[in-house]
Order: sequence, then C-alpha cells, then structure tokens
Amino acid sequence: MTIDNSGLVADALLQTDPALYKSIDGANSWKNAIRMRGAQVAKFRRYEEGRHDACITDQMRLILRLDKDDGTGIRDFSINYMAIIIDKMVSRLKVSEITTDNEDQDKWISWIQERFNMEVLLGVCNRGAIRDADSYAMIDPEKLIGTPEPAYDGFSGVVAIFQDYGGWPKWACKIWSEAENNDIADGQESYTTVMNIKVYQPNKITNFKGSVGGQSVTPGEEEEIPWVLDYVPVVHFGNLTDIYTRYGQSELRKAITLQDVMNRFLHSGTMAGDYGAFKVAWSKGIELDKGGLIPGDTINLMLYDNEGKVIVDPTPEQIAFLNACEVGEFGGTDLSQYTNILDNFTKHISQVTQTPIYGVTADGNLSGEALKQLEIGLIGKIRRYQNENTAAVRQLIQLANDIQQKYDTGYGQPPKLEGISVNWTNPEITDVPAAVASIISVREKCPGLFDDEFYRQKLGALWGMTQSQITAEGDKATNTQEQEFGNITGAAGGVPVV
Repeated sequence: MTIDNSGLVADALLQTDPALYKSIDGANSWKNAIRMRGAQVAKFRRYEEGRHDACITDQMRLILRLDKDDGTGIRDFSINYMAIIIDKMVSRLKVSEITTDNEDQDKWISWIQERFNMEVLLGVCNRGAIRDADSYAMIDPEKLIGTPEPAYDGFSGVVAIFQDYGGWPKWACKIWSEAENNDIADGQESYTTVMNIKVYQPNKITNFKGSVGGQSVTPGEEEEIPWVLDYVPVVHFGNLTDIYTRYGQSELRKAITLQDVMNRFLHSGTMAGDYGAFKVAWSKGIELDKGGLIPGDTINLMLYDNEGKVIVDPTPEQIAFLNACEVGEFGGTDLSQYTNILDNFTKHISQVTQTPIYGVTADGNLSGEALKQLEIGLIGKIRRYQNENTAAVRQLIQLANDIQQKYDTGYGQPPKLEGISVNWTNPEITDVPAAVASIISVREKCPGLFDDEFYRQKLGALWGMTQSQITAEGDKATNTQEQEFGNITGAAGGVPVV
C-alpha cells in the first residue's frame, strides 16, 4: 500500500492561508493534484533506477528465474533506457560563469559559489528537474548554506504554489520524516515516525507536525530565527515548465510506455529463447533417451519378447501397436522477431526523447557534421532548459545575497547585486583544434576584419575559459603591449628611437 501525505500538506495550507486554500482547492482538486504529482514523481524515480512495472505473472517470474531473492534487492528484468535519457541532458548542463559588471560583486559571487559548492548543487537540481519535472533549492539563513531539495513524491519533499510564471512561489512547504523517541516506564525505548512540515510564506515560517498518512497537522516548535524577507525563500527549477500550471514535465513521461513495451518483448523473447530456440524430439508409444539424441543416431522401433529376443512374427495386435508408434520433433522458434522489435522500440525511444544512442540511432564512424545533425534535437532540449532556468540561478544568488544582508551570518555585509548575468557552457560537441585553426586563419588572412578582443573571446570560450579569465588575460596582453611600446619610444625610460 502506498503511503500518501497529501492530506497533511492540504491541512497545512488551510491553517496558514485559508483564502488561498479556498481559491484553489475546490472539491479537493488541489489535494488530488498533489497526490497524482507525488505518485508520478515516485514512478519517474523508480524507472530511472530500472525498477519498471513489469506486470508479469508468478509463472513468468518462475520461468525467468526471478523467483529467488539473493538479498541484494535487485530483482529487475528490464532494459533500462530511462537513465540514459536523463544522463545525456545532465552531462551537457553546466553553468560556466555567474558575473556582473562590478569587480566587488564578482568576488562575492565567486565566494558564494565556492561556499555552496554550486556546481554540485545545480547538478542535483538539474537532474531532479529533468527526471521529476520539478526540483528546488533553499538556503539556511543561519549557516548560509545552499541545499538542493527534491519535489514531493507522495511521502516527502517540497510542494510550492506559484502565482507568477518564473517568479517566487506564493506559498511553499517542505515535508520530511523523523524518528521520535518514546520513553517507556520500564526503561525500554521505542520510536515513532513523525512527519515534519515547514511552511514558507512572505515574512513568515510556520512549523507543524503530523502522523504518516494523516489528514491533519498540529502546531510544531516555533522558529528560533524569524523569516524577515518579503518573499518565499524557495527557488524553483523546472523542465518544460508550463505557463498554465507553473509546474514542469519529466523527460521520462513520453518514454515510459515504450519502455514498458520493450520489457514485455524482452520477457517474451527470453522465454522463447529458453523453451523454443532449439528443436525438441518427441515420441508416441516408445520412450526416447531423456539425455537427448546425438546427431547421426538411429531410432529403432522393435518389439522384444520376455527373453529379450526380437519378435519376428508379431501378432495383429502387436502390428497395430507398431503402426501407432510415432517419432518427431518440435522445430526451433525464430527469435529475430523479438530482437527486431526490441531494436525498433529502442530507436523509437531515441526519436521520441530526442536522445541519440550511438550504435542504435546511428552506426559507424560519424563525422563532426553528422554528429551535429544527430544531436540537433538534444541540443535544442538543453538550450530550452537553459532558457527556462537561467532566472532560477539568478534567484538563488540573489536569495543568498539578501539573506547575508538581513541576517547575522558571521560573514559581514555583501555588496548589493545588480545586473547578474548567467552563462552556460555550450552543449554542442566541438572540434576545438579545427575551430581554433579556423579563427587563426581568418585573423591572418583578413587582418583588421575584427578586433583582437573578438578573437580573444572566441578562443577563450573554445578553451573553456570563463569571462573573467578572458578579461584578465586581455588586460595582461594590453599592459604588455603598452609596456613594449613605451620601451621602444622611451616613454618607459628606454632608449628612444631616432
């Protein structure tokens, strides 16, 4: 039985914002939506791990040798392409730089990125959003530490209500479980699982407690540090976000049906391979050796008397018996129908999800241009995700800045941020040596076509340099050129040219 804590979330909303509850929860529609989204998230996570809905009978499980538990908890029998769909996108998603036009602001941003271990934090948030449809990031105002938070999966996680597309949530809560110690008179201890609910609203955080699967919450401990910012401190990362629902869509949603069909043919093909791939001899009226027949063997249909001698003059009854005896074989099953179907569905998954699977989607040694054409759909998905979540990265940095300004974190006052720019790494596969050679060739053959700064930006991006590194190297080059010119002209104390 699946545990559902949507009742606790709904009651927490009712107690903290009755007007909002009444406006969105007609006929329990909002609570039902939370329940459904939670069940979907739990399913997406199972499918990424390879725990698919096999829907096989006990007899099929026995035939497929899945009837024994080896203690590992891994009893799956599936081909898992779900993890590939997620990994392909996540591996190309990386924020290369977060910067402003101010040096002091940039230094603070570099410090907060290091403190948050930003690359890991964003990686977890991106993976969660691509798989679950939504994920969240929060910051502890007391310790100034950023943490990724998962979407609600029916048991625990974050639930948020949005008012504006791409903005801060209007209301949010985080629900998680803890073991609560129950003291017993005789000295023994027992533990009860308690659900904690923390509700976030502008200028307010409220704590509740509830029982697992319950429908109502009770007040919890008051917050030691009050929330003083006039917005909800929850940053939302979404995949394929929709302006009508404010929530995202999982990349796995469109592929689950195809994955289930693949597993069915995998099960059928495996059973056919075990029981029908080889010829099986059969007989009627006589007994064949159970050890099997060796090619070239001869089967003799003879009748013997009690002394083991061949009966040469059989009776009519014995002749009728011999005529009734038969020997034959069942032919082997053609397994290509199963393997071909599996290959076709693999290509369907690749096409539907725009995820190239090398060796399946395309064969052979592919040129750089062929790879580009093959990955057009994947690159499009990645760029779309970048556009959808650039604002979320800005919000995370802004939230950290606001918290450090309003709370005594022990790290002093940060500079006020303005004009935050977020740059993502180019997701395309690039032949770096060829691209560098092309840029150098243009500069040599067409001098004066572009400024040196243009070439510096292009080359720096190809070499994976950040904007600040490119700017710093440009300043060094300019200073060196000015110094050399000064030496030549005597402006720097050198010997002037006559």
